[in-house]
Amino acid sequence: MALLMNDTDMKQMLESIRPEGETYQGEAWGTLMSGTAEMLALGALSNVSCYVGVTEKSLVIAVLETFDISHIYGKICIPFNQFDEVKIKKGLVPSQRIIKMKSGKTKLKLSLVNNTITAKVKDQKLGMQKICEALEKVAK
Repeated sequence: MALLMNDTDMKQMLESIRPEGETYQGEAWGTLMSGTAEMLALGALSNVSCYVGVTEKSLVIAVLETFDISHIYGKICIPFNQFDEVKIKKGLVPSQRIIKMKSGKTKLKLSLVNNTITAKVKDQKLGMQKICEALEKVAK
């Protein structure tokens, strides 16, 4: 059982749900914020940790179990061309980004932070940058 989010688990979990024929352009850990329809569908009532990846064509999220972050609780994969709306803004912490997304009836709110206290993800800052860049293109 993993105690901290880490590169090995992130790569393994994201790879297991990567759309066929696509490659990851950026990967990071994040927090799915509670209250979104997708969260409720997964049965989660509070914020949950996740691994996030962007490929050339899709946003992929591996939602982790609350008490055992070494297991995937849910999987989300949304092609970029299915997004109706994407908004990225700075959070309360200087290194935080809050991403609000809408695809049909699905609404997601994702927090990405460049924080090494709760995770041992080596290239978190670069991964965050790649994810935000890919989603900013979708937003335009």
